[in-house]
Amino acid sequence: MRWLRSLNIFASLILGALLLVAIALWTLSVSSHDDWQYSILYENLPEVSGLQSHGSSIYVTLETRNYDGKLLSIVDGDRSPIVFGLQKPDGLTTSLGSLVYTQEFGESPVFEVINGVPHGLFITDGAEGIDSTLNGDLYVIEDRPGGRVLKYERSTGKISELATELESGEGICAMESGVVYFSEKNKGIVYKIQDGEISEYLTALNSPGFLLCDDESQSIWITEDRRNYGRLLHSSAPHQIKVMATGLSSPQAVTINSEGRLLLAEQGRNRVIQFERRDGMAISSSTIVPDTD
Repeated sequence: MRWLRSLNIFASLILGALLLVAIALWTLSVSSHDDWQYSILYENLPEVSGLQSHGSSIYVTLETRNYDGKLLSIVDGDRSPIVFGLQKPDGLTTSLGSLVYTQEFGESPVFEVINGVPHGLFITDGAEGIDSTLNGDLYVIEDRPGGRVLKYERSTGKISELATELESGEGICAMESGVVYFSEKNKGIVYKIQDGEISEYLTALNSPGFLLCDDESQSIWITEDRRNYGRLLHSSAPHQIKVMATGLSSPQAVTINSEGRLLLAEQGRNRVIQFERRDGMAISSSTIVPDTD
């Protein structure tokens, strides 16, 4: 029954194709926590990485190579370059009212933008993540073999090494109390620095990248920098996480804007998306109940 055998082969091929389509749709579909919904805020942002918000404005870094990277402002959809001709601009924070960014290649200054002009503050090597406390102190992590976690004291210009000999430093954030968190992407670990001691805070993660500290609740947000299976996580205690979104493509920085919406730079899809609660309330770390997975 050659025709029956051919029919079975044809049916198997159709089933296999449908399965592949289903897998592709699943991996390319963003899914968020039951209380949340998401929408696309801005598209066509090549290699978007750093992200900050202020009122109706957002600021992003486009982490392209060949010295064509940019720091952009987007106000009600209108895009304006603040600094251009950059090489892999990555981390972005606000410090004492000014934007501060890193470039993830070799030895390069950390730059502060004042009146549209970048000014070098201090030299790093392969700097990636950056954060600032309210007094203007800056915290930077280097993404290179032998990388460091650095603290730059604004009042004195002193630079301190808080951690050394990192393998794949990625994200960093600092609480006003002086507690610092940083991630090593390839190890799948988020570390905590407190009173000079370094301990493992979260383990067995998949490529943890950007970190955002929430002082009010003493919790952190984490993105997993994976191409098709990236997640947005929240943690309020050691070794406890809550999965807030899945199916992200190389998620990078997150920030919570003045309207209580969480914005996320999704580098793999060259866009910024926003999450908001279905009940219209502001997104707040204090209302998130952790899982234990």
